[in-house]
Amino acid sequence: MIVSSATTGAAWFLDGLASIQARQLKTERELSSGYKIQDASDSPGQTPALVRFTGSLSNAQTWRTNLDTIASEAQTADQSISSAIDAINSAKTLAAQGATSTSTAAIRQNLALQVQALQQQIVSSANATFDGRYIFGGDQDQSAPYALNPSSATGVDQLTAQASTRIIDNPTGQPVYQSLSASQIFDQRAADGTPAGTNAFAALQNLSTALTNNDVAGITSSLDSLGQVGDWLNQQQAYYGREGNRIEVEQQTTDNNILSLQTQISGIRDTDVAQAATDLTQEATAQQAALSAEAQIPRKSLFDYLG
Repeated sequence: MIVSSATTGAAWFLDGLASIQARQLKTERELSSGYKIQDASDSPGQTPALVRFTGSLSNAQTWRTNLDTIASEAQTADQSISSAIDAINSAKTLAAQGATSTSTAAIRQNLALQVQALQQQIVSSANATFDGRYIFGGDQDQSAPYALNPSSATGVDQLTAQASTRIIDNPTGQPVYQSLSASQIFDQRAADGTPAGTNAFAALQNLSTALTNNDVAGITSSLDSLGQVGDWLNQQQAYYGREGNRIEVEQQTTDNNILSLQTQISGIRDTDVAQAATDLTQEATAQQAALSAEAQIPRKSLFDYLG
């Protein structure tokens, strides 16, 4: 079979027109979606990098969300210690009132009742919760660390061992946050297990006992102990302040990483709107030119040549 030049020309024209229309459809899709790469076939060479950056971005965003949770936990801890500091300062005021020569046994009994309320406040601080966890509970954070017990030597019962081995590391393995346990903060002990001078529970219990017994010397001694406890609690609050700063630095680093990944992904995937608009105009012009050129080709039949 012999293929005429007219047939060949028509096929060439149709192939060319189809190619222009395919490019036009692709450009229109890029403009409407905002993406120049929507599946692997759009750019096989760049797809692996796009997949890698997208996975890294997802991980970074998850870590950023986790950091918000960690920051909230650290803030709750800071606020709980602040409440305990307020309780100790109130106890110091009560002790100073009880130590005066004008205070009577009845007055001191009333002051003792107020101290007992402060003991409950300290226990509440030690048992602070966040997101369903006792934040000072250490590795046993599903159980309350302490319970009030007026008959105990320190006024409380320790309910859990509170070993605290939970350390939160960032994706590079660097530590970002570690919570303290309630025993570290409120129930400091000497090597022999007896309450240390910075033991908040013991200091309040001793003050309550001294006030109840109308023991002026004991009340005065409690004032010194409460001063040590206040200093100690301020140090613990400062610890959480440093942890909060470290979390903030990690948040900023992660934000920068997320922005960098988003920029890299955008450079590969996103449509250059100005360029795409120019391409679409050129493709439409090319299509119109092709159609116009085809329309101007002379059309003659066999009868035209036979006369």
